[in-house]
Amino acid sequence: MAPSDARDTTVKRERIKESVRNALWARTAGRCTICNRRLLGDQRTYLHSVLLAELAHNIGATDGAGSPRSGANDGVDDTEAEENLLLLCHDCHKIIDNPDHIDFFPPEKLREIKESFERRIEMVTDNGGLTRTAALRVGCMIRGSLAMASRREIGETLLAVNYLGLVETQRSGDFTCRINGSANGRGFWDAAQQSIDDTLTQVRQAVDSGDVEHISVFAIAPVPLLVYLGWHLDDKTPTRLFQKHRDQFTGWSWSDQSDLVDFEIVTSENDASAEGLVLVCALTSEVSRAAFPPDVAGLPVIEVRPVGSPPGPVLISHEQSLVNFAERWREALAMAEARFPSARRWHLIASAPVTASIEAGRAIVRDIHPPVTIYERTNVAYEAVITVNA
Repeated sequence: MAPSDARDTTVKRERIKESVRNALWARTAGRCTICNRRLLGDQRTYLHSVLLAELAHNIGATDGAGSPRSGANDGVDDTEAEENLLLLCHDCHKIIDNPDHIDFFPPEKLREIKESFERRIEMVTDNGGLTRTAALRVGCMIRGSLAMASRREIGETLLAVNYLGLVETQRSGDFTCRINGSANGRGFWDAAQQSIDDTLTQVRQAVDSGDVEHISVFAIAPVPLLVYLGWHLDDKTPTRLFQKHRDQFTGWSWSDQSDLVDFEIVTSENDASAEGLVLVCALTSEVSRAAFPPDVAGLPVIEVRPVGSPPGPVLISHEQSLVNFAERWREALAMAEARFPSARRWHLIASAPVTASIEAGRAIVRDIHPPVTIYERTNVAYEAVITVNA
């Protein structure tokens, strides 16, 4: 072979080797396949960081005795192919090729390590490491203006928790429910429920088609509508609730600095024969028993309230507090089923923040729990406005 031909062959071989190295670098995110060490070293020359990556062979490159695992060739035609190569740091490369260690790293084990590591990297780096989510916005009229989370607020909140908002399309991105009218207006509650129904239909279609696998909820509405919204949100699709906080610096994000709150269940005297039951949720303020409607006033009561703290508008500022409430609320519903089997209707009276109201609705199980009537506080008393599970 002429010297020029030999040089061309060497150059070609090096280019192929570099191409394989780059492909493995991408598949391993530039980390050692065995120990996960970062392969772009912290030390730097004048021009660039020192590259620590080395290409190691699973099945040895040659048939010689000095080529590790060469005798275990199980049908590998090209030992220089990407499938037979691992991107390792110098230390791991030295360990697996050491004659004293070869029996600990047979080809099948190295192949399993390689495939497992690359699958994990692919999963972690999918979508830049961000969770893909679809934003569900619900807003209503407050003092003549529409109160609703803006797209900018949602975008900033999602990025802060490593969520990636999907493309803003009707099927897979921004699901918006605008509830018009006043709570005192004619037909308001029916129209509001229809708006929620229409929006959640779009969400379910996107979930069923596979376009949406995670939902982030940003809602502002009266408590009965929030409970109704939660009742529509099943537990099959991962869902995270966000809440507008009074702290202007927190916005819709949860605060990790707030005190954790736990909750307790308080019950009235047992009356297993009662045909009705009142579920009370007192988180934002106390729920006045004196304002109960006459047909509800004499029924047994199961109440969930905070432990060691009075109800207040900023009670639930830490997301774990919401988790604590949801667990206790589900316990309360289980208690209602067990202690009051004759109750053919539950009455829900709540003074609760947005997210707790939604969680209260999510806990109501279709076709299992009895019909639940939800009440809105007026200037005079609590008024029944919505029934779910009817």
